[in-house]
Amino acid sequence: DPRTGSITQTPFSNQDTPDRISLVLLGFPYDEGVARNGGRIGAKQGPSTLRRLMPKIGTVVNPEYNIDLKNIDIYDDGDIQDDLVLEEAHQKLKFRVEQLLNLNVVPFVVGGGNDQSWPNGHALLSRYDKNSVGVVNIDAHLDVRPLKEGKTHSGSPFRQLMEEGGLSGTHFVEFAAQGNQCSAIHAQYVLDQGGRIMWLSQLRKEGSVAESFRKMLDGLGENLFVSFDIDSIIGSDCPGVSAVATIGLTSQEALDICFIAGSHPKVRLFDLSEYNPTVEDYRTGRLIANMFYFFAMGLASRKPHA
Repeated sequence: DPRTGSITQTPFSNQDTPDRISLVLLGFPYDEGVARNGGRIGAKQGPSTLRRLMPKIGTVVNPEYNIDLKNIDIYDDGDIQDDLVLEEAHQKLKFRVEQLLNLNVVPFVVGGGNDQSWPNGHALLSRYDKNSVGVVNIDAHLDVRPLKEGKTHSGSPFRQLMEEGGLSGTHFVEFAAQGNQCSAIHAQYVLDQGGRIMWLSQLRKEGSVAESFRKMLDGLGENLFVSFDIDSIIGSDCPGVSAVATIGLTSQEALDICFIAGSHPKVRLFDLSEYNPTVEDYRTGRLIANMFYFFAMGLASRKPHA
């Protein structure tokens, strides 16, 4: 009954030249961006808490899905150094993610605050033709706030990607956003950039959230970044976040989304933000570990070198 932890290799070396599909876990243990945005701190403990829970989550061979994770390589690349000024940490994160992308592996970055999506997305935009890059923000919030006193924060990453990183707004989607959490000014900003907002209420009316997500990815671009802020998941399923949701995606929908993202041949990068173990660690941590597992299962279902 081996679990995912038994086949996770550590560390990942730049000298490694994977000849198979490879998934690399990377931690970003920072919540200064959350503090700057007025949120509850504690998310910097997300990566270390997740790693304590991961070894016992997810069978290597899943008989329900008929997937064997031994068909891919899984690595743990450790964390970005945790004692830097936030802007320096962002530079280190962008550099490392771009290195990993250049090695044709799939990074899965765990925060930490959602400000990490700025350097993560910037790395993808630097690696590929900017016109080929698409970004989806799975989030209750839009995260297109202006900088605060010229400084980045957890509410600004997608504005930065469009205004500083070169992301075309026509290749940007807000997925499962909640109108009670979003400013009308910020919603209009997204639309003015050519972006699309898929409200949670709209997705519910359409039926299957997972199928809506799959169809959206199909038309978003050739090189995709999926950013998943877990405060988009209902608080009864996912209480350990900086801003707990009273409504939201279910845990099953979150797992389905992760599987679809992993299986989609154009998804190059995935990040997961706002896990705050100081609010609640075990139940939410197990969900996060399973989100990684379902993404890995999706990746294992891809055709080689897709």
